[in-house]
Amino acid sequence: MNVGGSTLDYLASALRGLDAQRQANEHNIANIETPGFRARRVSFEDSLKRAIANDDPGGVKYTTSLSNLSTRWDGNNVRLDDELTALEENALKQQLLTRAVNDQFGRTRAALGR
Repeated sequence: MNVGGSTLDYLASALRGLDAQRQANEHNIANIETPGFRARRVSFEDSLKRAIANDDPGGVKYTTSLSNLSTRWDGNNVRLDDELTALEENALKQQLLTRAVNDQFGRTRAALGR
């Protein structure tokens, strides 16, 4: 039985995508001084939109690519301000989605009379 329906599946997929993005940003920051390191970017939003449009909760794919930003003299292209901004934006999205998950469970509890 899928309590909460596919909505929870989509919310969980979005949270997993945001977690992958967060990890990539943290990895980028950890390698800010590594010569030749190129920042990683994780994308999933378009895949999530397609999965929702096609009613395919399991169809969300996460892709990782290398940033095409210009590099410094040492071949590294991590920009701390971009990474910190992305982490903050990601945290806000995670908070919003977590609230949505909690609201979904609250509606289920209310429907069950608890």
